[in-house]
Amino acid sequence: MATEFDLDKNKLFEIFREKGIENLYHANTIATSISFLNEKSLLSRKFVLDNNLFQTDQYSDEKDKKFGIWDGIFLDAMDIHTVFNRRNKYGPVLFSFSTELLKSDLVNSVRITRVNPVHWNSTQSEKDWYYSDLDEFKNNYKKGNKLKDVGSMLILNDINGKLPLRPFFNKLILDNPNVSVNYNEHETYLSDIIAEKILEVLTKNKFEDIPKHLRHKNSLVNCICWSQYKNFNRGDLSELKKLFHPNPVK
Repeated sequence: MATEFDLDKNKLFEIFREKGIENLYHANTIATSISFLNEKSLLSRKFVLDNNLFQTDQYSDEKDKKFGIWDGIFLDAMDIHTVFNRRNKYGPVLFSFSTELLKSDLVNSVRITRVNPVHWNSTQSEKDWYYSDLDEFKNNYKKGNKLKDVGSMLILNDINGKLPLRPFFNKLILDNPNVSVNYNEHETYLSDIIAEKILEVLTKNKFEDIPKHLRHKNSLVNCICWSQYKNFNRGDLSELKKLFHPNPVK
């Protein structure tokens, strides 16, 4: 049942158009992204679990379960890596979609968070969590407060945990961590290994026409992601493996 927090998707599209926002984004790990590509859809955490597919843990999982958004599809209206010059905490793969998605039959309504759900608590109400007025959102969003903007996430709650990638999937962006690993007894750039694997999965699932971009392919300017990834490559490799391994349980 729709509530005051289920917002008009067409009005939201117009707001984004006025603000020059043309794309929506979803970031995840290599392994979880492969599940999405194989299923040809973005999938909720609940859908993946219920259908015995593979996904890596996320630091937000417990809060998502607790506050009833475990079956939601999450989208951002910004490329967090570019805006904050750091890695995206959710993963090195970024799916980009045209905002035209909002006008399609794939979406019924949209919820917009006031803050990232990892910061929600049980003493608050839905009024603290979600916008109920798109005019208020319009007046607040993209007004120079990037830290506030990043908390405004779109949640699609009423699509049974599955959003087809076609026809609005318009780009796949992959982080280059600038890290070398021992692969088949040779020191190899991790980006070369994962790019080859992602290309294989894209081709198998007939997404070879989707534009692909390797972020910071040859150089890096004003971004700390390389130092963040290099820190993961020192000592305990579990985090780097979770982010980049196609099958981290192996």
